[in-house]
Amino acid sequence: MKKIILTLTIALATIGANAQFMFRISGNKLKEPSYILGSIHTLPGSLLDSIPEYLEAEAKCRQLYAEYDISDQQKMNEVVTAGQQAITLPDGKTIFDVLNMEQMDMLNYRFKETFNVNFTDSAMKATWNYQPNVLISTFNLIFATQEIQKHPELAMTGTPIDVFCINRAKERGITLGQLDEIQPQDSLTKMRETMNENLGAQVDSLLSFLNNFEQRKQRAVEEIQSAALSAQYWRTGDYESFANSPFWLSEVNKQPAFFKLRNEKWLPKLQAAMGEAPTMFVFGAGHLIGAYGILQLLRNAGYNVEQVKTKQ
Repeated sequence: MKKIILTLTIALATIGANAQFMFRISGNKLKEPSYILGSIHTLPGSLLDSIPEYLEAEAKCRQLYAEYDISDQQKMNEVVTAGQQAITLPDGKTIFDVLNMEQMDMLNYRFKETFNVNFTDSAMKATWNYQPNVLISTFNLIFATQEIQKHPELAMTGTPIDVFCINRAKERGITLGQLDEIQPQDSLTKMRETMNENLGAQVDSLLSFLNNFEQRKQRAVEEIQSAALSAQYWRTGDYESFANSPFWLSEVNKQPAFFKLRNEKWLPKLQAAMGEAPTMFVFGAGHLIGAYGILQLLRNAGYNVEQVKTKQ
């Protein structure tokens, strides 16, 4: 473990922003090429200013499409508010109605161990109506935060790549499109209903998490380390290592709704945008990889897709 961290520290300290996961799309009757920038969401967008190939491609593009406009603070606030409603227990219930006394004792023990506070204290009242899966996410979030704090080289500084690109597109006055629609209220309501229907399964997941606490904590730590490796691959332009990393292959395979189905939904939007004007697409690099990744879907549709290499 220490050897892995040391290797990451040295690598991240010595490499420069000389490459990226950028791909040129041409052929299939396109008059001008378009581009994809696969983003590592934790990297700062200022890195792009040091990449001539990106700046050259950006200048040629008259549109930018992102997953969604996360710079629209009002809409993001609306999503957060609706999301808070979607993750609460139904009918005014609290976690005390869902777990028995023995299970609550286990939750409280792990909560105090992690957060240094009793979950049953009145100060924690705001969390009592959260669904069990939200409590799992809360533990994982603190595990990840603690790991990042131990290794400052893993922490993000500056505006994330996606927001950086969106802001720059607005400054240039070019067309800004979204591949996803920010979830409307009815979708979040449906999500809440689905979560409530699976409440028993959520309880089982929470109990499994609490009973295998150290293993789950270690898994969260390893995910942060995998994210750091991904950032290293991005900085060096080593897309092949990223695309074949066990972590990302596992993530793509176990979340088909997030990757495969979403990619297939995006494809017509990419094709329509490219037919209108040269376009820069910016989205998470995980959507690039695999048989149902955007790169392969575009190739299957008859486009030429090639990684843009840094000039030596």
